[in-house]
Amino acid sequence: MPVSDFGFLANDNLPSRDEIVTLCWQVRKDARGIPLCKEPGGPIMAWVKFGADVTIAEALTQGWVAKALDADPEATVRAPRVYDAFMTPTPILPTGHIVMEYVDAPDCKGSDFKVVAKAMEWLIRLKAPSSAPGPVGGGPAVHVFFYDWASYITYNTVEELEDHVNGILALKGDTRRVNFVDESSDGLYLCPCDINSGNFKKCEDGKIIALDFGATCFLPPSFLAFVLVKPGNNFARNVAQYLTCPPSDNVAAMKSASYYLVPYGTSEIGQLTSLSFYPV
Repeated sequence: MPVSDFGFLANDNLPSRDEIVTLCWQVRKDARGIPLCKEPGGPIMAWVKFGADVTIAEALTQGWVAKALDADPEATVRAPRVYDAFMTPTPILPTGHIVMEYVDAPDCKGSDFKVVAKAMEWLIRLKAPSSAPGPVGGGPAVHVFFYDWASYITYNTVEELEDHVNGILALKGDTRRVNFVDESSDGLYLCPCDINSGNFKKCEDGKIIALDFGATCFLPPSFLAFVLVKPGNNFARNVAQYLTCPPSDNVAAMKSASYYLVPYGTSEIGQLTSLSFYPV
């Protein structure tokens, strides 16, 4: 699909996709990204994030968020603009590539949790461009609630997501039920759930740069509350203390539903037949 169809920022100075793939293959196996230069030793003109878990959905979400933040002159956080995104086949799994703006700034430190919390305040107020839960452009939701962080299900409506979570509870004989529909009457909001210092950079002017949108999509508010009451690391725990989020009556039931998924090793239980890849 042409880059223009994705609405990414044009950059005519980039190498071809084939050249970018070759450059990525030349680096060490555990590398997650490489700089792009016009000539060896020259200034960096872009950054390429690549890997088997890098997706077009991540690129679309990052590109949308970057444009939304750039349009707000008061925003104290930015995201790198996306120039291109594409998938390449490999013998095992397709590899995703996101070519983005290079930001010359250090990663945040563990002590930067207060400024990251302020940046998060801007991120979580971004309202979804559609009523479907998930990444920009559609696709399965990614969130720590799900087993291995992946729903593997595309929800077309909030009702479908609500029915799935309630189906998990019902399957295990849990009489509690969640209500995502009422709290989403004003829309869905951005929910970054991979909160660690390495996913943010701090510029000299104090502005924060948000990175890594692989685990960021638009969801009902309860999913952000879930992240904040179940932080995955000390940095996230410190950020949560300074981040304002409306309390949710759904979180306790969600924590149980998430736990119920673990023995099955999948998120694909309790869902409606219309959402299933396998019979329930």
